[in-house]
Amino acid sequence: MKNMTIAVRICLIATLCTAALVSPPRIHAQTTDLTEEVRPKEPIRKKPDKIDFVHWASRGYLAAGTWLDASTTANGLGHPTMAYRADNNTLLMHYTVTEVGWAGCLGRQNTFTAVSANVLLNVGVERFSNRLYLRGGRWRYVAIGLLAAKATDNLVAGINNERFQAGIDGRVRQLTGYRGVIVWSR
Repeated sequence: MKNMTIAVRICLIATLCTAALVSPPRIHAQTTDLTEEVRPKEPIRKKPDKIDFVHWASRGYLAAGTWLDASTTANGLGHPTMAYRADNNTLLMHYTVTEVGWAGCLGRQNTFTAVSANVLLNVGVERFSNRLYLRGGRWRYVAIGLLAAKATDNLVAGINNERFQAGIDGRVRQLTGYRGVIVWSR
């Protein structure tokens, strides 16, 4: 039964990845007058403006936020679960870390699923924002705002993950009353 749920999760991740990375081809019809001489047109060179730089920077901000969230999530879910006293290896408690974000519905303690689902979501957000940006006009500002909002969400999640990791020893001490050094193992 467990192998079946893993297969369903892998299929779901593969479907999301395919949907995010594959887009339908666009067909543009071009009509030319046969009497007109066909000349190659020179490409129009657009002068880059400040909004292009802001869009580029917001994409980098999303990549940095994604990296921070993914790495701290992987570290948290990969944390050892057994807390022992340092002096005589007496078991203090069994402590598990679970995914509490939206990816938790795919697997609360599965590191690969949680991290890959969040990364795929961010790839989809980035692709969607690029399409909005290419529409021009006010859509460019919407695209930048979308990237900045998602990147900030990832940054906050990564900081919360790091704070949670730093406080695990304190929570074990509080729950058990032990004041010494804690040794972790699997």
